[in-house]
Amino acid sequence: MIRSRRKMLAVTAATILAAATATPSLAQNANAPFKIGVLIALSGPAAAYGAEERRAVEAVAKKVNDQGGINGRKIELIVRDTKTNPTEAARLANQVISDDKVIAIIGGTTGSETMAFADAAMRAEVPMFPMVGTPSVTDPAHAYSKWVFRMSVPLNTDLTAAFGRFVKDGKKRMAIFSEEDAYGQQGAAMAVAMAKKHGGVEVVENISAPKTATDLTTQATKIRNAKPDGVIMITASTGSGGAFLRKLQQVGVDVPVYGMAGIVQKQILTSGGKAAEMLIAPALVNPHEAGPLTELFALMKDSGGVDGFGAVLGANAAAAVVEALRSGATTGAQLRDAMEKIGPIKGYAAGPIRFTPTDHDSWGPETVFFVTVRDGKFKNL
Repeated sequence: MIRSRRKMLAVTAATILAAATATPSLAQNANAPFKIGVLIALSGPAAAYGAEERRAVEAVAKKVNDQGGINGRKIELIVRDTKTNPTEAARLANQVISDDKVIAIIGGTTGSETMAFADAAMRAEVPMFPMVGTPSVTDPAHAYSKWVFRMSVPLNTDLTAAFGRFVKDGKKRMAIFSEEDAYGQQGAAMAVAMAKKHGGVEVVENISAPKTATDLTTQATKIRNAKPDGVIMITASTGSGGAFLRKLQQVGVDVPVYGMAGIVQKQILTSGGKAAEMLIAPALVNPHEAGPLTELFALMKDSGGVDGFGAVLGANAAAAVVEALRSGATTGAQLRDAMEKIGPIKGYAAGPIRFTPTDHDSWGPETVFFVTVRDGKFKNL
């Protein structure tokens, strides 16, 4: 009996000691930085976007940390280069989830990258903030969609705006050029459906090319021979987009090219040269005119300024995570739930960004406006 009581007292003492020694650890965790994974393309075809996305995310984190953090806790960014490669993106996601214990992932830069790691992030209860327009990343048919919050204008909104401008400009013969990935393929199918539904627009050519393609002679020639009065260009690559515009001009095509918001980057002015003046596109930002985005321009001033689309996406992705953390979320699951409840996010876009339990796309038509190119600069229309 005495031996039994001694054993019970020993166990009780050990339990109390364990609780006492655990308390400092809990207190330390309470003051530890919030670890956020940033999986973006810093090399490869999408690097023009990823580099600026990184600068914007880091600018928001620095601003928050310089102001004392969130409830005394700083933000620690775990930045990794996906190389615009879905396989590499999946490997890195598993790494930052298991090794770094991140509670959110900002990224990827492309839809293919995002879908490559979405299931793994979902299983780990880590919400994702991809800066992509690819429709399938938030498709409710995918279980992971509950954990994905799109931080870009949805392709449907983007394409609807471009097609609307095509019709408004009186165009009737439409050629489609798209990149050969999920974004381009889904976009081309949507453009065909829009033309069919409208009834007054004929698709005279529908052609694609790899995002890395540099010789687009075949595509441009086929479009010229189809005699369109306008071209819908569905690519998020300033490299292939610029090469396509140049080749169109070289083969004698002289019609407006309606691009997507992702093409509004300073790099397209270099890659497209004088042919960039064919471009008309919905935009989230004009890198040459601050307009309603003065806060974004101020944020990016010390890190190289605004080059275009990537700055808006990166800044707003980081701002969304910050808002959720400020609401009291400290885990991935809590952060996910908070995103659906916190209402309009005070970010760096022309319009409000809001998520709900049934809408993880957020960015509506009020966030876009149209630009063209004149004398080497973007001009608002």
